Amino acid sequence: MGKYDSSKTRVVPVFDRLLEKDPTGWLPQLLALPVGGNPVHATEDNRLNIENYGWGRNERKLSPPVSLLSWLIRHPRAPVSGGLSADPEKAAVRQEWINGSVERIREGLALLRHNPENLDWHIFEGETQPDVYIETQDMIVVIEGKRTEHGPTTKTKWMAGRHQMLRHIDCAWEIRGRKTIAGFFIVEGSDPSSVEVDEQWQTFARETTAASAVSASLPHRSPEEQAQIAACFAGVTTWQRVCNEFGLDATALPDECDG
Repeated sequence: MGKYDSSKTRVVPVFDRLLEKDPTGWLPQLLALPVGGNPVHATEDNRLNIENYGWGRNERKLSPPVSLLSWLIRHPRAPVSGGLSADPEKAAVRQEWINGSVERIREGLALLRHNPENLDWHIFEGETQPDVYIETQDMIVVIEGKRTEHGPTTKTKWMAGRHQMLRHIDCAWEIRGRKTIAGFFIVEGSDPSSVEVDEQWQTFARETTAASAVSASLPHRSPEEQAQIAACFAGVTTWQRVCNEFGLDATALPDECDG
């Protein structure tokens, strides 16, 4: 990201300004902007005043589902990228696990239930951090902001097909209670003066809920839950459209990070 960090040059200036303009009531307008996904069913009965939020320095971390951690332990595989661990002992244990050691699989599953020594060789997904987290009485919204990136992230260290947005929604799903979940991308417009989503990002939006992406991202979920989580993906909108909708000057957004 470097000097064009989307969090510092787009997420923080836009969402700080929205909060300054109206501390609680702008979420319904925002939820109407994404395209290419599923409509967000926010009716008059939904209580959508913002009660909790996080972005920038206060980004919210969401823990991975225990069911996913369990699934990963029960399905040994080599990492998609990088080494097993910088710790030689942990790397050796993980290699035994990759080789199919039944004892290591049992040990890993047991550590999910009881781990007094705080071991972590068996943890194959860490916390996820959506760029924006918004919570109301009835809804949790997770947003991933992009600027110079040419597409979404579609893998993690241990999963070749774990799509970034489905991962965010999956983790929010764990803490939702009775709340509705919605997730979407905000990206740069097709050109600096356009509010339209370019064709490449529209394609990425469609691919996010393709059957192959959903099954690869959510192998620990039942088919019913997979469909429900995929239905929470609202699509993609642009920073220019958000600014236009709320009367913000998109041309005033910083081009580079300070310092």
